[in-house]
Amino acid sequence: MDSSDIFSSPVTWVVSVISLLYILLRYAMSTFNYFSDQGIPGPKPIPIFGNMWGTWKMNLPAYDLALVKKYGKVFGYFDGPIPNLWITDVEMIKAMYVKDFDHFIDRRSFQMRTKIIRKWLSVMKGQEWKDIRSSVTPAFTTGKIKRMSTLIKDCVDNLCDRVAILTENDGKIDAKMTFSAFTMDVIARCAFGLKLDTLGSKDDPFINNAKFVFNQSTNKTPAVLLPFMYPKLFSALGSFAERLFVTKQLKFFFKLLENVLKERSQSNEKFNDFIELADEAISEFTKEVDGKTVPMWTREAIDEIVMGQSTLFMLAGFDTTATTLTSTCFQLARNPDVQEKLFQSIVAKMKDYDEVSHEMVQDVPYLEMVIQEVLRFYPPLIRIERQCTKDYSYDNGRIKIKKDQIITVPTYALHHSEEYYPDPEKFDPERWSPENKANRSPYAYMAFGTGPRNCVGMRFAMEEMKMALCSLVQKFRFFPVEETPVKLQFDDGFVQILQPIHAVVGLEFR
Repeated sequence: MDSSDIFSSPVTWVVSVISLLYILLRYAMSTFNYFSDQGIPGPKPIPIFGNMWGTWKMNLPAYDLALVKKYGKVFGYFDGPIPNLWITDVEMIKAMYVKDFDHFIDRRSFQMRTKIIRKWLSVMKGQEWKDIRSSVTPAFTTGKIKRMSTLIKDCVDNLCDRVAILTENDGKIDAKMTFSAFTMDVIARCAFGLKLDTLGSKDDPFINNAKFVFNQSTNKTPAVLLPFMYPKLFSALGSFAERLFVTKQLKFFFKLLENVLKERSQSNEKFNDFIELADEAISEFTKEVDGKTVPMWTREAIDEIVMGQSTLFMLAGFDTTATTLTSTCFQLARNPDVQEKLFQSIVAKMKDYDEVSHEMVQDVPYLEMVIQEVLRFYPPLIRIERQCTKDYSYDNGRIKIKKDQIITVPTYALHHSEEYYPDPEKFDPERWSPENKANRSPYAYMAFGTGPRNCVGMRFAMEEMKMALCSLVQKFRFFPVEETPVKLQFDDGFVQILQPIHAVVGLEFR
């Protein structure tokens, strides 16, 4: 028998395939003793998928809550072969997300080479993230938010007009659809410099492309797990993998911003939107070269960073804010006593102000309490992760975390912990009174993350929600109708952001 006979033999091929599968299986299971060797509990993983099998069709909030109740505040989980330490212990959260942040500076991210996307704050790592985060942060100071508040107010006025029409015609609204239109209007104005006179039109290209970008159907297939379980394989696929994400619809927004920046480079007009404020802040960021202070980036690099943060603004701010406003209206409808107290608080403050404004919404403490409780009850981000950048040990070496390991705070489960929030299924804004907040660890609340890598747009999101709610609650009363669920339900699937479904509430003029 010569060598060609050996290689063409069915026996050889069977043995080769079995050997390869064995090697792959051993590799996929090679880390499965990572937590058990440290005495850390957790669900038993299975080959290839670890603990992620079936998560693409589960209800993640309920799934996460069940895991925490079964395994406790610290347990091990496997994303394929990757160890992932889940924590809801506030002292550990403080240590890893704040005190020892230099070990957990990065988010779980996938190497993105596509221009603009590679400059998203959410995917950048290390020093590059630090530099761009530092340069962008001044665009979200209170003073800069105030400059954008007039744009937000215009969008709120449009929202109230649409809600008034729905009140007259139907006496009820699909809250998620209504607030999605509003937040898209805000993003178009503030992040893209556009006024959508055709908002709601089926022919509007901005809306049509945005709907495609935010389509959630891909989160309900096993394929969505690949970059989480095998990120190196995902990265190895290179441009092919990125093309699945960088669609022509997303490129529409890149081109749109490119044109906006080109037009503005030839104009002295002031817009007071995010594009302008981010450009100002990033352009002022400097470095030292040979003893001289020079701009940190070239004009071309600044444009790419601005476009990156504007498109990220859209992706991060659209659904999270729409979801929170939806959840708020649902809870106001189901809790008329809370709604009435909020109404009276707003009316009392309006005696001191001519209209809903930046200054006015900061002066209604009960409004802040209501929003905080909504964000506690329904945190938009279901999980908040970090990636270990260098070996780390906690509690005198009791827990060891190796470089590249993932740390996850299941936010929904944390916010529904009876230890931190007695009777957690009760909607109670009084949890956020100054005295009650003082008696609770700040690390039991992570609606916007915590530590240096928290949500950079937190102030903007709060401004947007406060202005919308102040205007709506003054003019309309929300109440349950036949379609209003007793408990707000959320879509299944491997989603990163809560997706309320069947969120229909009644409304009438005050």
